[in-house]
This record gives sequence, C-alpha cells and structure tokens, in this order.
Amino acid sequence: MCNIAGYTGSQRAAPILVEMMRREEFMDGGLCTGIATVHEGKIHLRKVIGDLDTLLRETDALDLPGTVGIIHSRTANNCVSHAHPFTSEDEQFALVLNGTGRDIRCEEFLLRKRDVMQSFLDRGFTVKTAYRPKKPKPHETLSDGTCYHPSEVYALMIGDALASLGRAPTNADLAHVTAETLSTFPSDYVILGIHAKLEGTIVVGDITRPMAAGSLPGETFLATTPMAFPDEVQRGSVVWIPPTTVALATPQGLTMTGEEVRNVRVEQPDSRILGEVYRRLEALLVGKEDAPLSLYDFPIYTEWRDLWHRPYVDCIFQNPEAEGLLKPYAMTAYNALWCFHKEGRLHYAMSDYNGMPIRQFWIDPKKEE
Repeated sequence: MCNIAGYTGSQRAAPILVEMMRREEFMDGGLCTGIATVHEGKIHLRKVIGDLDTLLRETDALDLPGTVGIIHSRTANNCVSHAHPFTSEDEQFALVLNGTGRDIRCEEFLLRKRDVMQSFLDRGFTVKTAYRPKKPKPHETLSDGTCYHPSEVYALMIGDALASLGRAPTNADLAHVTAETLSTFPSDYVILGIHAKLEGTIVVGDITRPMAAGSLPGETFLATTPMAFPDEVQRGSVVWIPPTTVALATPQGLTMTGEEVRNVRVEQPDSRILGEVYRRLEALLVGKEDAPLSLYDFPIYTEWRDLWHRPYVDCIFQNPEAEGLLKPYAMTAYNALWCFHKEGRLHYAMSDYNGMPIRQFWIDPKKEE
C-alpha cells in the first residue's frame, strides 16, 4: 500500500503536499518518496530512496515552484528510478499510483503490458525505470534484457496519447485519455496525474483504491486518507471518489467527468460491508498498544473475504464468464480508520528497527454513554 496526495489552489503546492504526506505517511510508505509540481509549463520533479524527511534533507522539494502538484510514498525500496512520480517521454505528464497488480497477475495481462513497453522502446523512448534483475521476470523482460516498473506504463501511455493530439490538451482530453488508459490495463489502482500545459488541474483515475477529496475556497485537496487534510478541511465536507470513475480537481473544486474505467467490474461496498469492517478492525485494534500492526497485517483481503457478496476478481484478461469482481478492500479499511480518527480514538506510532519502519495502530475503547 502506498500513500499519495495532490493539491491545487492559490498557494504554493510543495509545502502543502509535504505536510499532507507527513500526516499520512504513518499509514504506510516511507521507503521511497517523490513529489512533482507544475510551474510555467514545466514539471518539477524530486524523488529519493527513503522517507519524507530524507526527501527534504537530500533535495529542494520543499522549494519547488507551482500551485499544483502530487506526492507519493511507497513501501518498496528498490532504486530512485522506481520511486514515484513517473513521467511521460516528453516530460509533460507525471503521475503517482497507489495499488497492486496482485489480483490481476494473469499471463495475458503481463504480456500485453510488456508488449506496450516494448513498442515504446522500439520507438526510441527512454524506459526510465529500466533495470537488470538477478532473476529476470519473463513476462516483464524487454528485448534489451531489462525489466521495468509496471506503473511507468501508465505514464508513458497517457503522455503519448496526449502528445499525439498535436495541440495543447484540454481537461476533457486528460480525463478521456486517462479513462482509456486505465481501461486498457485495469487493476487494483488509483492514480493522480498532472500535465505541464494544464496548470491547476489534477486528474484522478480510480478503480478500487481509496482516494478522498476536500476543499476550501479556491483550493482542492486529494489524499489516500482525509487524515492528511488540514484540520479545517477535515471539519468540512469530505468525499470518497467512487470506484471506476475519472474526476478532475481544480482550484474551484472536484468534478466528476462522466468518463469511466471499462473492462473491469468492482463490487461496491454497501453499509453492511463498511460497518462490518469497522467492527472487525475495532475488535482487532482495541487495547493493542504493544502489538505493531501495519495495514498489511489487517486480514481484510485474506481472512475477511466472507464480507463480500461476490467472488473475488474479474477483468477482460480473465475468463469473461467468471463471476468474480475486484474489491475496494483498502478503501473500506481506510474508511474505518477515518471513522476512528473522527471519534478521537485512533492512535499510532512509528519507529525504526534494523532500518525498517514499524507502525503501530491502536484505538481506545468506546466510552459508555
């Protein structure tokens, strides 16, 4: 699980993005961190191996110009090129992605992705995340013997489609191309993207992962959890982006575009599912001060599969007659944690042990009325 955030408004984006990431980094992430902003028709990008403090210590991320931007912190620690954001070939588009291909890792899916990356390589594109693993992955190995980060595919595809327009893209172009790209390779994802020619706009493409939006006059905030938002935003109206939708965030607010991610079916969590996740996490976390529990320790996508009405997983790369659906299970967990936070019951701690972060979550018991 990664944590991502976006901001567009009248203030300089970088300090706001840094503060939002600081508020949510404890949820997950901390091993690779990156930020991108738009200013005067250019993407400004910084990323490092390490947490937010490392990003601030080793780069000038806090001083990046521009009033729109995105930020990311992930749980893998490979190399700097594998830290988000990823950029298009022309460096005009950047995106951050939260999600996993675990539920759609069938052979056809991986081979089609590899073929797209190979086509970019054949055209002379630079695969910025190229690396040579000790054990090559057959379905992700290009003709030059390198592998790549699978999320870079989306940045290259969206950027290439916008560049092929032969003109400056509009917000409608950005929304449509994002929907088409995610529909080509749908999985358990959410992305935030910015374009150098669309200063002030962030595109949100959500399939299953949690993404919240909040606003102040002339400002719009996006994050994996509303806990990342400034306090005054948290006290206002906060919405969760629905699965399989594409939205545009501008300083004037959030707009649902009507564009949808196709070729994937997602089971919408109803009040029963959300309530049961809340109750099960409450039972899991009350009085657990001495037990580190990261989000990956929550059994929501393993032992708690009985919560859902339909079997897991379905997309165009699997049996078209299968009845399974993708599940926004991470969103249900984040929604429950947000509820605990609003109740003033959620606590957390972070520490390092042998260079690895340990996260502890616990909640206070409910006070009897």
